Amino acid sequence: MAESTVPDPRSEEATIYRRLYQSARWRTLRHHQLATQPLCEWCLESETITEATEVHHATPHRGDLELFWSGPFISTCKPCHASRGQLEDNGKTVVRYGPDGWPL
Repeated sequence: MAESTVPDPRSEEATIYRRLYQSARWRTLRHHQLATQPLCEWCLESETITEATEVHHATPHRGDLELFWSGPFISTCKPCHASRGQLEDNGKTVVRYGPDGWPL
């Protein structure tokens, strides 16, 4: 398989801390978080039950190792983590709606 020729848009610092997600320590923290909160916390806000498969840093760590390891963490499903998680990490406010159509 050929290597990608697309440059990585992340900073060098981001590339370094992204390696932490491959560590045994992170896998242990992730496993503990998903075991204690197995449902997507964001889906539950709209009264939807979805299995959590991702662990999101509630406070973006931006390379801060203390925040990276200590959290707080939120269990999320992949779609919520990919959409709401990214928007919040970039400082955007996300408005969620309940089953009745009203904002939460």
